[in-house]
Amino acid sequence: MRVKDIMHNVTKISSDVVVSEAASIMDQKQVGSMLVEKDDKIVGIMTEKDILKKIVAKGKNPDVLRVKDIMSYPIITIDANEHILGASRKLDKHRIRRLIVIENKKIIGKVTSNSISRNLKYSLAKYGSVYTRPEY
Repeated sequence: MRVKDIMHNVTKISSDVVVSEAASIMDQKQVGSMLVEKDDKIVGIMTEKDILKKIVAKGKNPDVLRVKDIMSYPIITIDANEHILGASRKLDKHRIRRLIVIENKKIIGKVTSNSISRNLKYSLAKYGSVYTRPEY
């Protein structure tokens, strides 16, 4: 099973938005991360973990700090045609929960540790192997 088979859409936000507004957008859209844009270029990623570690845990004001102040960078990417087992290894290597999916040097989605885990379990249960390609 390939990364592109299980990827999700990405949500983007301007680097100048205040964190409290960004958190509200994340809640409304039910996403755990957003790609950060500046001048129509992706400059980083803001995650729930960034908000917890860099705002909440440090007692900072989310109404003052901007997304660019807490975002993580560089973003870690993976090719759309990579096997999900390779994606799992990359997540472990970088100790992250999301990879940005690229195809022909263009961002086309994201894949999360939860979706990878769920699909690895499914492949094992149904096919007895994570390398068996599902029938479509």
